[in-house]
Amino acid sequence: MVAFLRTFLLSTLVILTLNGCNSTPKVEKDGWVKIATKTANFKSEEDVVDINNYFSKQKYDALKLTCTQGTVNIKDINVSYADGKTQNLQTLGVLTADSSTRPLVLNTKEQTINKITLSYKSLGNLALNAAGVTKKAKIEIWARKPKETN
Repeated sequence: MVAFLRTFLLSTLVILTLNGCNSTPKVEKDGWVKIATKTANFKSEEDVVDINNYFSKQKYDALKLTCTQGTVNIKDINVSYADGKTQNLQTLGVLTADSSTRPLVLNTKEQTINKITLSYKSLGNLALNAAGVTKKAKIEIWARKPKETN
């Protein structure tokens, strides 16, 4: 019983440690931080990305989307700020694997982001995905910290 309890506690500790490492911000050069990752569903055309507690307390001056797998047509991005205001960002359209949008400038550097709503059309379907022809698009949301906070 003691050996089982020891193994259980050690396993729990390892899982919590690895989970904490996964939520640590990954900073790219010039102040860009990956704040969320989303897998585009073939059926859904709108996804709400709630910003986790660590990233929702930060302030950013721009966003960009990067597609790491598949193909997706991003229609627009709606950013909801902590003060209740929203901003609609128009995008360039289709993203394929290893492509990104241009930096999309946010209206304010003074507010924090609560959530981001993505409207998109994922190219492909479940049958093609199962056959290995197309894959669901994986999208990373990156935010840039203002220069004075880098």
